[in-house]
Amino acid sequence: MKKILITSLMTFTVLFNLNAQQWIDDSSCNNKASAIVNEAITSLANLEHLMAVGMAKAALVVDKNCECAKLVLAAAASNNADWGSRSEKLKQINVASLSNVEKAWYTLLSTSNENFEEAAKKALNNNPNSALINWLNVGQDMEKNEAFALKFPLLAAGAYNTMAYGYARDGDYEKAYKALDYSMRLHDGPNALDSKAEIAEMEGDYQKAFDNQVKAFDYAWFASPYQPKLAIYWRNLNKENLTKGLKDAQSSFQEAIISQDLEEWKKYITDDMMLTSGDSSLTEFYTQNEERFLTKRNFTWDSFDLRDFDIDFSPDMNTAIVKFYANGAYTFNDSQEKIDYSTRASAVWISTDSGWKMVHANWAPFGGSGIPK
Repeated sequence: MKKILITSLMTFTVLFNLNAQQWIDDSSCNNKASAIVNEAITSLANLEHLMAVGMAKAALVVDKNCECAKLVLAAAASNNADWGSRSEKLKQINVASLSNVEKAWYTLLSTSNENFEEAAKKALNNNPNSALINWLNVGQDMEKNEAFALKFPLLAAGAYNTMAYGYARDGDYEKAYKALDYSMRLHDGPNALDSKAEIAEMEGDYQKAFDNQVKAFDYAWFASPYQPKLAIYWRNLNKENLTKGLKDAQSSFQEAIISQDLEEWKKYITDDMMLTSGDSSLTEFYTQNEERFLTKRNFTWDSFDLRDFDIDFSPDMNTAIVKFYANGAYTFNDSQEKIDYSTRASAVWISTDSGWKMVHANWAPFGGSGIPK
């Protein structure tokens, strides 16, 4: 049934003239600014707020009295009462110049979260044919998004985006991708590509996720909101190599400690976050530094080997927990007594601009002795 519905929606849309539907028909702006503002609202509806802000500012260049552009700026701003950015922007609007739909939007932007749903329903009763007010009543409800797409097919890019996630949650990824393809036919923006990437991640296809996220990132790469997920997908795609690299780094780090190779050791730490450690002597945790690292020991290592690595990554792939076991032996310098060494350990590594760095390690005896106190 849903397959028939989405096909019907897509077929129905082509019957409409491209200029037949707008978010706001009666605007406080001149014709040129009004066209820009309607595009800005499309960006808002597709979660591309930075683009919406740029368009709103462009509309104000064309028409300095375009109050609807100021509404877009307020809508893109946070509604956190403690920050006050939206409320300050709303104060700059000449409410008397607003059209009826614009006034309804102004009222909704001034409404608290807990009272928004009731206010939105009231606004819809008063403006049943307004695309914008209809959209503000849709939310994440699948049936409401489908109804919006039928009533306002040329403005339904955001609705198809929302429906795509519903299809994906039901396990119908083919239908989800088709919905996003249609969203992209209606609106040329990066958010649908970001959604394709997220749905590919849900499907477990990190190659597809990465490929689509690159396209979203490429729209405007500097300070892009799509960069963090790009790194997540790339790291998941290359998890096997990352895991091997961390195993090698952990082994090299331990070899640097045993040989007291300061320069090698420093390759694996960062000045941004000090390295804290808990030794297998079970003494208190401490912060590692160069002086402590070079402290003369009262024993000499005879052998030291790491084994049985197990590595877990945080969901954002910025942190790794490296778990492993160690076996070896050391001899006390004075007594020449030889001790069998056996421990379990874990280490926390974080991703930085200069590679993966260790920020914490914890060791404990396991089937043998740790290091002496």
